[in-house]
Amino acid sequence: MSVFQNKAVRLMATCEEDSLSDLAERQRKLLLSALELYRAIGGSFEQLEAVVMRDESEIPRRVDLVVGELMGELAAIGYLYDPGHHAGRPQHA
Repeated sequence: MSVFQNKAVRLMATCEEDSLSDLAERQRKLLLSALELYRAIGGSFEQLEAVVMRDESEIPRRVDLVVGELMGELAAIGYLYDPGHHAGRPQHA
């Protein structure tokens, strides 16, 4: 994953020099992109609300572990929605 990550960071650095290390900007863009993807694949407001309203008293996992899991989910979603995927576009629940 680090090879992909390093390439992505270099690409972003050429496009967004000033904001690359701005954590608040990274958080905002991640949240907006994640929500847009969630809605694009058929996620409902009710499902989202249920997740947001859960009591999360546990200690957050390490960032690298969460990023790894996120990359796996993005790869799976990309595969399912790839126009060349043999099963076609998945049906929304």
